[in-house]
Amino acid sequence: MNHYQIYKNFYNNAKALRSEFEDNFKDPRKTSSKRFVWDYWFFEDQYHLIRTPAVHYFSKKIYTEFHSHLVQWGRENLGCHDISPPWLSYYVDGCYQNLHSDVPHGPWAFVYSLTRAGGFKGGETLILKPQTLNYWSTFQDQADREYNSFVNRIPSLFNQLVVFDPRFPHGVTEVKGTRDPMEARLVMHGWFVEPRPYVVGGLSTAQVQKALTPQFLILEHMLSEMGPMHGTLSLRLGIEASGKISMCKFVSNTVLSLESNQTDERFFNKNLNKIFSQVSFPRARTRSMITIPILLK
Repeated sequence: MNHYQIYKNFYNNAKALRSEFEDNFKDPRKTSSKRFVWDYWFFEDQYHLIRTPAVHYFSKKIYTEFHSHLVQWGRENLGCHDISPPWLSYYVDGCYQNLHSDVPHGPWAFVYSLTRAGGFKGGETLILKPQTLNYWSTFQDQADREYNSFVNRIPSLFNQLVVFDPRFPHGVTEVKGTRDPMEARLVMHGWFVEPRPYVVGGLSTAQVQKALTPQFLILEHMLSEMGPMHGTLSLRLGIEASGKISMCKFVSNTVLSLESNQTDERFFNKNLNKIFSQVSFPRARTRSMITIPILLK
C-alpha cells in the first residue's frame, strides 16, 4: 500500500446497511426519529455535507457486524486495533469537502461507500499525488500538466473501502445533480486507531513484544543516522512453531523522508525488512502470524 488503496466488494452484508438507510428515507411523509438526527455541517469554503454518528443511526446488530468486520481487517492489515467512531454522511447537490489533512486523528483514514450508482456527478475522494507535494523533484518541461496530473480522484462505488494516508491533503469533489438523499453520495468514514502488534497463533503478545525489543533498538539507532523520516508502516511476520520466521513482508508503508531524500527512503525500506526478518522468537505449540505497526514522527 502506498498513500491509498482501494478494496472492492469489501463487506458481504453491505446491502443490509444500505437497505436500512433507504427504509428511513423511502417515505418522505414519515416522521420517524431517524429523519431528525442529521447535522448539516457547513464551514465556509471547507466542509458542506450532512452527517450523523453511524453507531447511533443503524440498528445495533447490523452496525456491530460491520464494525467488527472493519476492525478485524484493520488489525490484520494495519496493526490498528480499533477505529474512531465513524460518521455516516450523505452528499447532495452542492456538497463537498475542500482539501485538508487529518494527521492527529489516526495513522490511516478510511471511506466506506454505500452509494447507489448513477444518481449524480462528482463526489470522488480527492487525494493529492505524491509528485504534486514534491513537485520540483519530478518536474519535466517537456509536457503540459492538467488537473488529473496532480490529484487522484476515486469514485464512490457501492461496497468499496478506500484506505489512505491522512497526512496527504484530501477532500471530496462537489456533488452535482441530485437533492434526493436516496440518490446521494453515502459513505461511512473515520480513522484506524490504537496501533500496536497484532498476534494470532501460539505466541502471546508479551512474548512477541519481548522478542521485538532488540529490533526496535536497532531501528532507533538506524534512524538516528538518517535525516528525518515520517509516516506509518505495517510488517507481517509468519512464525513457525519452532520460532523461525517463514515470511516477512510490508502490508502497508507510507514512510517518507521529510527532506525528500530518496536514498534515505530506499535505505530505510531495505534495512527495515532485514532488521525484522532476523528476530528470534521462542517455541510455541502452533505457528503465529504477527502484524507490527511502526509509526515515525
